[in-house]
Amino acid sequence: MGGWLLIDDEPACGARNMAVDEFLLKRVENEGGAPVLRLYSFRPPAITLGYHQEAGRAIDLAAAASDGLDVVRRITGGRALLHDGELTYSVTSPVGRPFGRGLADTFLAIAGVIVSALRRTGVKAQIGGAQREDGAGAMTSPCLVSTGRHEITAGGRKISGSAQRRTGRSFIQHGSILLRSGSERIERYLSGEWKGLARMITTVEAETGNRDMDRELRGHIVDLFGEHIGGKPEKLVLPEDDLAAIDGETALKAAEFFAGKADR
Repeated sequence: MGGWLLIDDEPACGARNMAVDEFLLKRVENEGGAPVLRLYSFRPPAITLGYHQEAGRAIDLAAAASDGLDVVRRITGGRALLHDGELTYSVTSPVGRPFGRGLADTFLAIAGVIVSALRRTGVKAQIGGAQREDGAGAMTSPCLVSTGRHEITAGGRKISGSAQRRTGRSFIQHGSILLRSGSERIERYLSGEWKGLARMITTVEAETGNRDMDRELRGHIVDLFGEHIGGKPEKLVLPEDDLAAIDGETALKAAEFFAGKADR
């Protein structure tokens, strides 16, 4: 077995994508093993909510449903994000090497890989400075307005964000990389006034003039992930029993939301 595992996935609905990532976290927590990098996208576009967000307070659920958007809760923290025109990654790993034991160490190690991958596409990316939002709006504001120490910017505007969840022995980090316009449309569904998000973010297309960078960027991330960990990946193919478990969790997530049980 190689030093790490790769899932270069096809687009899937929000419930399926989150079910796969939750399964991977449970797998690493229970069995240990090599880190897993998963690259994927959402079809149809979906809004994911941070683990602690109240759905009814964060977004207009009726408007999202009317526009045909999936809404699903992430296992990671952070705030609402519309996955549209972007590349999503998850990194699932035991705590410790090769990402460091501390929360900040892990964020920065993975951000370094993403920054280097973006630079290979021609984006002048960097890890952003700290900017914190406090008060009542913090949990209802969109993910796109936050540019903390581990977020990634280009020309002073956010191009990628991330969130993490830690268990006893393992962690999962989600990240969203904006390839082209789409994610800024979340302002239509947010509670409160959040106009002008398009001015606060940028995309790979805006920075490079190239709309079709998904496959190239995936390749750079895989290469640089390998440089960080060492060695080439082994493709992770889940057995039928695991896929059946993921199917069941996908159905539960969809049913839970549509039954109006998304809030905790």
